[in-house]
Amino acid sequence: MLLYQSDVNESSMGDAIERWSEYRGEPDAYAIRLTRGVEREKEELDRMLTGVSVGWPVHRMTVIDRAIMRLALFEMLHVEDVPAEVAINEAVEIATGFSGDESPSFVGGVLRGAKSQFGEKVEHG
Repeated sequence: MLLYQSDVNESSMGDAIERWSEYRGEPDAYAIRLTRGVEREKEELDRMLTGVSVGWPVHRMTVIDRAIMRLALFEMLHVEDVPAEVAINEAVEIATGFSGDESPSFVGGVLRGAKSQFGEKVEHG
């Protein structure tokens, strides 16, 4: 939700975390680690996602799908103990619960494309 909130409001992650904390309490440390990482690596993540989502540059994706895929791809690239397939499956589950009917297939397809295209770079887990 922090990634979504930051993207929708066009605000920094620090602002999103601060607003979240005011209403819901301090976010989990792992959530902060991931969202800060996505914010830091956003350009690389968007470049990679655009490269594998033929015909769908990141700016044309729905905000929720974009947030889900950025998070999953960040985990695939930068979190050692999360296997790529686990990150993909979790992203598909989140898309199933929070996005449109076609989103789980889209999210899974794009992330599997990233896994295939970038190979070992995302196969650390």
